[in-house]
Amino acid sequence: MLRGASALVALTGIVGGVAWQRQRASEALESEPIAEPWAELGPQGHWLRPNLRGARMVVPDRPHRVEEARMSERRATLRRTRRFSVSTNADRLRMGEITAAPAPGVTRLVAIGDSVTFGWGVEVEDCFPALLQAELLRRGHNVEVLNAGVPGQHPQAMGSWINHIAPRYGVSGVIFSRRVAFNSPNPVQAYADALRNGQQGLPNARFQLILPPISRFDAGSLTANPAGEGGLIRQKLPDMPLLDLTDTFRAAQGEQGYGLKATKTGKLALVNFATGEVLTEATPDGRDLPWAICEALDADDALREPLMFDSGHPDAEGFVVYAQAVADELEAGGWFSA
Repeated sequence: MLRGASALVALTGIVGGVAWQRQRASEALESEPIAEPWAELGPQGHWLRPNLRGARMVVPDRPHRVEEARMSERRATLRRTRRFSVSTNADRLRMGEITAAPAPGVTRLVAIGDSVTFGWGVEVEDCFPALLQAELLRRGHNVEVLNAGVPGQHPQAMGSWINHIAPRYGVSGVIFSRRVAFNSPNPVQAYADALRNGQQGLPNARFQLILPPISRFDAGSLTANPAGEGGLIRQKLPDMPLLDLTDTFRAAQGEQGYGLKATKTGKLALVNFATGEVLTEATPDGRDLPWAICEALDADDALREPLMFDSGHPDAEGFVVYAQAVADELEAGGWFSA
């Protein structure tokens, strides 16, 4: 199943990168490399490059197909684009420099995940970890939240980072924000194994699992009809608190904006949720967005989903909703009780 936040732009995110860099001078989407292999995380591990300074990112500003970001002829004609910048510290994190240990009296948490935690499409101050820290401080909790999000990151590398890297920084709480990578072998077991691996490195830390919200443009969630993801995770990790933010976003979105609905004839319809009007229909194309719907979206800037800017990533307003919901969950879980 294609869970919008991670799989659709995994290659796009790792990039900012190598494939784009080769031809970016003559193409519409011009992004700079932001990630590289990192041997400490194992043979297939990758992470953000250290000490980036305002790396330029230009990405689709609407739901799109993977090919639209990877194929030069498609990138060159994409009309709706979004720009943001990426800076990292010496520790490969998208945030300012940090000390080896938290300041006295400060609780240091880490938010780890893929492109959603990283803050794909927004500036650093609008990322979920930065907003979570600000929200918790506003509520009177003296905390620091590290941003360990990496576009395209898999649970295994996340678990390895928690095990091998996080203990260096005096982390006492982990917010593990990632949906299951259903396109990988034994996905739910691999997800659980990654969590357990991380726990070995931080045996005394608290953990909170977050499932990022599913976009109303996630074609895979409408056509695959998978079993309940949260239930599958709970079977493997019964002791782990878990929050799925899809319902939170649906409640905040209301019946506004645009998205996909499955029709009785088996097609995908682009719908105005406020009026029920069907703008166009298309035959499902596996887990990806049909070309006809991509073309309709590119032709009209008004066709947007509230709180999300593509088929998996919150916008700045959406990340406020995200951070507030996670802050509520941590408080309800007693993370800051005396």
